[in-house]
Amino acid sequence: MSLFSPEEGWYHKKVSKDEKMWMVIALVLCIMLFVWMVLWHVYGRQNPSSITYRTNTVEFGKLSDAYVKQNMVGMDKGVPIVRPQPNSDVFVHAQMWRWSPVLIFEKDQSYKLHISSTDVQHGFSLQPVNMNFQVYPGYDYVLEFKPTETGEFKIICNEFCGIGHHTMIGKIVVIEKDEDLKQYGYENLKKAPDTIATQNSGKPLSEAEMVLAGEQVYTLKGCITCHKTDGTTIIGPAWNGLYGKEEKVIENGKTISIKVDDDYIKESILHPQQKITVGYEKTPMTTIPLTDEEISQVIAYIKSLK
Repeated sequence: MSLFSPEEGWYHKKVSKDEKMWMVIALVLCIMLFVWMVLWHVYGRQNPSSITYRTNTVEFGKLSDAYVKQNMVGMDKGVPIVRPQPNSDVFVHAQMWRWSPVLIFEKDQSYKLHISSTDVQHGFSLQPVNMNFQVYPGYDYVLEFKPTETGEFKIICNEFCGIGHHTMIGKIVVIEKDEDLKQYGYENLKKAPDTIATQNSGKPLSEAEMVLAGEQVYTLKGCITCHKTDGTTIIGPAWNGLYGKEEKVIENGKTISIKVDDDYIKESILHPQQKITVGYEKTPMTTIPLTDEEISQVIAYIKSLK
């Protein structure tokens, strides 16, 4: 929009040669890009999938957790590693602020990725190949995936999702033979055992088994993203030494002192905004659906962390 009105009669003036040249160049480029877009769609075989299912966060979370428990072959910095069979369904879970699990694929083999979010909208950006897809809660987005190159590929969240957005980096490793795993420190991977609950066939768990089960919940549900166990406190309070500690929290706008016990931990999981730890007022905790059994296991795990 011009600040001043154009001169009278400007519309009928002849266009100069330079302007005509740039108009022709721009038109040719637009036509070339249009034709290239059609050719890439037909022959490039990199088209977005049209397969999408309606789901809900609880259902997809259960499917994802069950899939990881059955197929986990190791851990990478607290994130489960899965090596799926070719031509199988693979579940990728987006959650503030991590992608789970780490995936090991074989070159030139096909996989069907089921991707969904359990909290807010995320962006699935596979680098350095620059494949970008939106990930929404309530939708199971299916990508038919066939890697043609070996190497380590990062999954970046390119949709701002909160204070820990910059830490949300996942990983896909593509190998040609088992020996390639050594390049990524994965040479000692093995098939994970069945879950603690399955091993006990419904029998009451011992205290040690409750701790192990709680650690598994801590990993699979993404608690590790915000709550560390080594004393660091970047996004949320660390869990080691937390149980039995006096904490200052904000409740209904007032600062009070509470003791971290079973009831407080359970309340924090079910109603994370009820009592907010002082110093973390601007870090909203995600409500993560856990069963009463899982909550008890998490409490046992926190108790064990000194």
